[in-house]
Amino acid sequence: MNASIIKTIFFGGFIATLLFACSSDDEPSINPTEGLTKISEAYANGAAAKIEIWAAEELFAGYNPIYLFITDSVTGEAITEAEITLSPLMTMATMSHSCPVEVTDGKAVNDLFPAAILFSMASGEMGSWSLEAHIHNHLKNLSGLAAFDIEIKATTPTKVSVFQSDAGQKYFLSYMFPEGMKVGVNDFEVVAYTMKNGEFVPAQTLSIEFTPEMPAMDHGSPNNVNPAYVASGHYKGKANFTMTGEWRLNLALTDGETSLGTRSFDIVVE
Repeated sequence: MNASIIKTIFFGGFIATLLFACSSDDEPSINPTEGLTKISEAYANGAAAKIEIWAAEELFAGYNPIYLFITDSVTGEAITEAEITLSPLMTMATMSHSCPVEVTDGKAVNDLFPAAILFSMASGEMGSWSLEAHIHNHLKNLSGLAAFDIEIKATTPTKVSVFQSDAGQKYFLSYMFPEGMKVGVNDFEVVAYTMKNGEFVPAQTLSIEFTPEMPAMDHGSPNNVNPAYVASGHYKGKANFTMTGEWRLNLALTDGETSLGTRSFDIVVE
């Protein structure tokens, strides 16, 4: 008879829940990718490693928690210590650009390396995304590069906002509900990055006033909590939805003394 154990980890402001299947003799049989969707795989030949990318769903324009499952390309043994650099690239007709990335500190959790990518736009007529993962395999003291072709889907409504302040400062904004959305009070996160000297940097000094509204019904809801800074550009708050249907998340943003105006995301609570 099998049982299951659920373990939770915290990374970059989001919570990941991983499922273990256990046999009756209490020896854990690890299935690290249980409940996840395989996105892509590639070999980093110089590092003697195979890298698989997994996520809760297909990758989309917005904030995507992902997980890297890395194995020895010969033995199939899981690699649990590796330095990893992720480099996404959007190639367009006249230019190319990257986007914000979060990576682990080099140690796997339950055989998975948590990471996250905030894709600023979808794949399509404007251009296409690719992803490179450079790893140093501590097990064999080898380094290598794996290249992935990835598809980033558009979402309707959108889950990402890229904008500039009046002073020309660029911001990348997205959101997530770590436990999903439901009627009632929900944990809610805003993820924000900016650019400094051409590098993506977590926005650490935002003040956010959060107001959910239901435009079709002309009402909001009580008992919400403004997102407050936690770490790495993540701001945690609570959103209260009093009924199912279409809602709008209104975020009035200030960075220091600079007002960034209001950014809104439309969602559907089922």
